[in-house]
Amino acid sequence: MLKKPKNKKEIVHPIGFLQDLKTPSIFCRTDNDPEKIFLISNKKRSLFDFSKTKKRVFIKTGSKKLFDTASIENIVSSNVEKKEIITFTYSGGKRFAWALKKGVSNWIVLGDTLTMHEKGGIVPGYSHNKKHVLYFGESSIRVAYTKDLRRWTRSEEPVLRPRPGFFDHEHIKFIASKHTEKGIVVFYDASFKDGENIKLQVGAAMFSSKDPEKIIWRSDQPLFEQDVLYEKGLECKGALFTEDLVYIYWYSPKRETFGSSVIIPFTKLFTVKPFDKTKRNPKNPIIHPKTNSWWRSIGTFNPAAVEIEGKTHIFFRAIGSDGISRIGHAVASDGLHVDEVSSEPVFYLKQSHFGMKAGDKRYDPTLYPSGGSWGGTEDPRVVKIGKRIYMTFNAFDTWDDIRVGLVSIKESDVIKKRWNWSIPQLISPRGRAKNWIFFPEKIHGKYALLHNLYGKDSDHILIEYLDNIEMIDPKKMNFKSPDPQQAPNKPIAWHVHMRSVGPTPIKTDDGWLVLYHAHDALEGHRYKVGAMLLDLDDPTKVIARSSLPILVPDMWYENDWKPGIVYAGGAVVKNNTLFIYYGGGDKYVCVATVPMKDLLYSLKKDKRITPFINKVIIS
Repeated sequence: MLKKPKNKKEIVHPIGFLQDLKTPSIFCRTDNDPEKIFLISNKKRSLFDFSKTKKRVFIKTGSKKLFDTASIENIVSSNVEKKEIITFTYSGGKRFAWALKKGVSNWIVLGDTLTMHEKGGIVPGYSHNKKHVLYFGESSIRVAYTKDLRRWTRSEEPVLRPRPGFFDHEHIKFIASKHTEKGIVVFYDASFKDGENIKLQVGAAMFSSKDPEKIIWRSDQPLFEQDVLYEKGLECKGALFTEDLVYIYWYSPKRETFGSSVIIPFTKLFTVKPFDKTKRNPKNPIIHPKTNSWWRSIGTFNPAAVEIEGKTHIFFRAIGSDGISRIGHAVASDGLHVDEVSSEPVFYLKQSHFGMKAGDKRYDPTLYPSGGSWGGTEDPRVVKIGKRIYMTFNAFDTWDDIRVGLVSIKESDVIKKRWNWSIPQLISPRGRAKNWIFFPEKIHGKYALLHNLYGKDSDHILIEYLDNIEMIDPKKMNFKSPDPQQAPNKPIAWHVHMRSVGPTPIKTDDGWLVLYHAHDALEGHRYKVGAMLLDLDDPTKVIARSSLPILVPDMWYENDWKPGIVYAGGAVVKNNTLFIYYGGGDKYVCVATVPMKDLLYSLKKDKRITPFINKVIIS
């Protein structure tokens, strides 16, 4: 909460920000005296604490008379040719003005205009054809130019518009801009009212340094997203920059001032590079589609894996020309080289209500982009519990009816390749549920089912504890497991959206090691693999998370059929090395390795980078 004076509480309204490298500050006014503007500097370099010094500033006209400051809003500061310039709106947002800093606390107005009456700011430290450049707008964003800081010429058309079908489909409002080595980054507020809430969203676009009206990149996903209770008067007030972060601030009468940090696109923090200790098998892919096979001619991918008597048993998803997904089996004695692949599928669903519907469905990669399969047994995970091997899988009927299936088999039957599976059971209710996995041992005497990566906050996941898994009644599985595809984007570590858990958790002295799939803000179409550690005693708690993905889709076989896919469904540990079995491009089975010591060390030293809303102290 805001700090309270000893007497009556003084309500502070932020109206803009001063981007000073030594002392970033907030322009503000108070309820007690709204005609006065103050500048409050930050404390101890925390951009959420502005309580160091408070001084009054004066905005004057060229005749040295005080400007009408009572209606000033939307102050944006810029360094222009080593001069401090502020832009702002006034008269209820009907006019736009700009002023030059003179002395310690005086600002002299250089001009104003009716043609640009929305919030905007000059790009600091940048000019184009000897003209200074300003981006502005509160529904769409335009650009304007000036040579002398007196007269402006604005673009006829907006350079950024709302995009139907994207997160920024309603009004977009200028927040701030920054010139970088890659181009000019413009941040904008894409928040909108959503029922009783307001969805706070921050987007960004990059313009060419050679042409400030040419977009060279725009975020497909919000860089920041948060749902808060709607309140009249809630609005974005501006931003401050550090080297790699932009701090964005909102104000509302009830909440007062709060903010969050966002990574600046294409800086060192934003550009996601993979963990450098992961090594792919040079012989990848290790399992290919087989042209003359009736059941795996189209794809062999998304493998699960389990170690039995020193050998790695791989269960992989396969698709034939009929478009049905089935499960194949392979053995790799050393974990890297496949010794044998089953000539026939070892498991598939035969009854129509188990993931297959009758009709004229067929192999169609357009209608069914996940491998082109229209139904069957997809994306297995296997776990050894006692002397049995349990396999969960996704039973696919339609996009609105995906359920989790479960079968089991004796360990000895797998060794002897006797595929005496238990009767398949669907363990999730009707609707959309995918990628549930069991832990390899009981926790507190119960079977632990990890069914969702989205817990109550970024440091928790969802686990359900079961007394018996031999016969599960899906009607009694009434716990909530949100659809990850419908989850809002939220920056955590290197990614903004988690898709699914990967292989069965692996127990280590430091915690349960879990791999998972996620998208980052820069490449929202590419699956990448991350890692986290869960608490051994309470695995709903995330105790560490990798700050980088450990595997990204950069090889040809990870982009051959469906570009940008690494899908890890299996992992085993051999000789202190983690073997990760994954699907490449929804077509191949591949394997990569990473020393467990290096991965665990990296996880323990990494800090979770989770942008979240902070209260801002202003006093």
